[in-house]
Amino acid sequence: MMTSARAAIRAIVHIMRVRVEAYSGYTANERPLRFTLGDHTIEVSEVLDRWYGEAERYFRVRADDGHVYVLKYREAEDSWELVSFTDKSSVGTNPEEDIKKTLH
Repeated sequence: MMTSARAAIRAIVHIMRVRVEAYSGYTANERPLRFTLGDHTIEVSEVLDRWYGEAERYFRVRADDGHVYVLKYREAEDSWELVSFTDKSSVGTNPEEDIKKTLH
């Protein structure tokens, strides 16, 4: 992702509606597969964590661009929001790499 796109994401990440394509198995929108920010489609590489609020579900995901995102799904409105973005170069986003850097 270009540096200007990264800066734009940081600037508007507080609450940003996104288009999300999700896997629907046992329940609807069980986990996100990919999402679109502006003109950029981002593939979810792995779901790192998930948790539930009163009326929403949260997914902390690592995307194919290496960044970590937190997506919120509101079931009642059938809507998704981007609520957090962590740059891939931030300490703590990739624990395996952080440990390797510390050990060398």
